[in-house]
Formats: sequence, C-alpha cells, structure tokens
Amino acid sequence: MSEDRRYLLWPDGLRPPDVDVPEGYALRASSLTGRDREAVEDLLETGGWEDGVAALRDRALPNGAFVAVERATNAVVGTCSAIHEPDAGDHYFPFGGALSSLVVDPAHRREGLGRALAAAATRRLLDAGYDSVRVGVRTERYPALALFLNAGYAPCILDDSDVGRWRDVFDHLGLPFDPERCIRP
Repeated sequence: MSEDRRYLLWPDGLRPPDVDVPEGYALRASSLTGRDREAVEDLLETGGWEDGVAALRDRALPNGAFVAVERATNAVVGTCSAIHEPDAGDHYFPFGGALSSLVVDPAHRREGLGRALAAAATRRLLDAGYDSVRVGVRTERYPALALFLNAGYAPCILDDSDVGRWRDVFDHLGLPFDPERCIRP
C-alpha cells in the first residue's frame, strides 16, 4: 500500500447503503457531457484531482457517474463516480470497482451530500455484482477518510505496518480504532 494513500473496502455481506439526499438537493446519474461536464470539471479542479472528466467518463460504469444538484439554482454542487478498476495497478483487488472523484463544492459541504454521493456510487457497484468495492484516499484528506469510515467502509490492511498507519488516522480523527474491523484482502 502506498504510504500516502489509504484503501478502504466495503465489507462482504454488508447491505448496500441507503442513499439519503439532503433536503434542497437532488441526486442523479450523469453522462458527464454538456453543462454537467463543465461543472464536474470545475469541481475536480477545486478538489485537486489531476485526471479530468474524459478519463473519468471512460472508466465510469453505465449510470455510474453521479451529480448532486442544488434544487434552488439547478447548479451541480457535487460529484462521485462508480468506476471499473479491476486491479488498481496491483492484484490486491480482483474484479474490483472503486469510488472515484468524490468532490462537493465547499459552499455545500457538511450537508450530507458527500455521504449521499458515496452511497449512490457504492450501491451502483454492488448492484453491478463487483466482488471488491473500494476507495483510495490520500492520507491527508481526513474528512474524506472519516466520511467513508462512517459510511461503513473498513480499513484495508495489506501488511502489518498498515495497522499502525490506520491507528494514526483513527487517532487524528478522534475515533476508536478496532483492528478487528480491518479487512485483509
């Protein structure tokens, strides 16, 4: 596992998450074209993502790219995609899918949109029959790590040194660390 990235896995047998969209917002699948493409491109730039919409669209499952829309303005204020990524550059995650590019406009954070978008993408991957559903998060993105942990994802342990790294993450977040909750693929 890269020292600058943490992987979280959706536990086998855990039911798909509920998609609870906050009041004042709507969630929909997007083809990432037209106005959606422009809005998502801006969000990805805001979120520090290096890959653009074209790379994301090429890997997203059909009906697997989601946008959150503010009802009052019809503005796209968040995005997350369910992508086909069977090995992520290694062989720890056979026949895997991943969540990618979860970004919420800073003015709309702390409303529950990130959790709703993550739930929609997770559900899409599980409904498609993926055996392994994961998300990779850069270590310094503590709010994203907290979101995924609270949504039901479990820390992924690839070697014994990962236990200490995850303990550090949990300490930083002020959450109790339970090594039994970790998953070894």
